[in-house]
Amino acid sequence: MSLIAQLKKDSLLARKAADGLKAALLSTLIAEAEMIGKNAGNRESSDDEVQQTLRKFLKNNQEALAVIKDEARAAPLRTEAEILASYLPPMATEAEVKAVITEALATLGERGPKAVGTVMGALKTRFGSAFDARQANAWVKEALN
Repeated sequence: MSLIAQLKKDSLLARKAADGLKAALLSTLIAEAEMIGKNAGNRESSDDEVQQTLRKFLKNNQEALAVIKDEARAAPLRTEAEILASYLPPMATEAEVKAVITEALATLGERGPKAVGTVMGALKTRFGSAFDARQANAWVKEALN
């Protein structure tokens, strides 16, 4: 079952269970995720695209939580964060990412600016979107120096 199909199923179950928060969150998420595929050729969104949308929603949620100090307003945001995180695969650990970086650099002959792209490509192949690309980029540049 695709991730978008799972979200639709869970959204329906949330509506049936009168879980307004989860139903509203999932409905908004589904609409946003489906637009990616529709805009890219009127197709269904891939699981990777849906995960990117989930990560975007989770990032926005975390930014809102950092600003809101009122506990009554923060509690639903924490619940939303838990819901969103439950649909994401676990992120690669620092050790796993650094091991792939080391392995990729060992196979490279050249260690110039092009090596960063090659190593980042290896990380993308290995982990998909389940790693922090910004942090990994910094680790690659550190390893090249």
